[in-house]
Amino acid sequence: MKIKPLPLLIGAALLIVTNIVTLFLWLKPEASSSLGGIKAGSEVVATVGDVSVTREEWLYSLEQKYGEQELKQLINQKVIGKVAKKYDIFVSDKEVDQEYDLIRSVYNSFDEEYTDDEETVKVQIKSDLLLEELLTKDVEVSEEEMKTFYKQNEEMYSIPKMYNLKQIKVSDESQAGQVIKELKNGSSFDVLAMERSTDGQSAHLGGEIGYIPADGELLTPDAVKELDSLKEGEWSQPVKFESDYVIYLLEDVMKERKYSFDEVKSQIRRQLAIEQVETPLLPEAFWEEAEVEWFYGTEQ
Repeated sequence: MKIKPLPLLIGAALLIVTNIVTLFLWLKPEASSSLGGIKAGSEVVATVGDVSVTREEWLYSLEQKYGEQELKQLINQKVIGKVAKKYDIFVSDKEVDQEYDLIRSVYNSFDEEYTDDEETVKVQIKSDLLLEELLTKDVEVSEEEMKTFYKQNEEMYSIPKMYNLKQIKVSDESQAGQVIKELKNGSSFDVLAMERSTDGQSAHLGGEIGYIPADGELLTPDAVKELDSLKEGEWSQPVKFESDYVIYLLEDVMKERKYSFDEVKSQIRRQLAIEQVETPLLPEAFWEEAEVEWFYGTEQ
């Protein structure tokens, strides 16, 4: 199975922006209403010296930059749902969870859109899987082909034991001891990571490094032993890593798992079927069937 994280990341990011823009538009007062005798559209949201930026200008700019793509995103979600229902196509929550876990086992550290909002990502995963089912609904894939693919790619359906971690990395044992002292006194792990950690990539994320495999190169045997002694939400004692010392915060643990052929059969079918489909993997392929009309005309 070829895991395709980039479309999902883009989709997740679009969903987040969609929610923001929709909220702005929903909160936008009618131009004819007034607030304290001032027209709502003239409400000042920023000033630069004696020059004002009005709410109306702000929302207009948002619409010009994101309006078309966000409306298209909302339409596509509804199109996929409508057409999938028409053809009695569905994707189970179990399939979505499996796809999420497989992706999560490959991508860690700094995919912020991915690790920060599980619900949003799963919504996009489900939409993507429904689209793949729709586009491959007429493609025949034999049981033998699927079993052969599984045998040749079994390692892709195995998830190692992984820890979801935050870290504070410092240069010496004395600094590590000071961090532990401040944590015991009630300081926020995230804040200390931003202030004290020498790891530039994770520090600005509050120390977030995502899911790290227990048998990978990023964790020493001593670190694994320390993490296995912790409960979720607890921080570790300082662990030496090369010339540095690291304090970890354990957020959760993903247990090792190997998916059987039956568990991933539908995923394999989609993968093999997609390779036979010439139509681009775009929801717009179903706009005419779903009878879409929108603000920007008929062209997609």
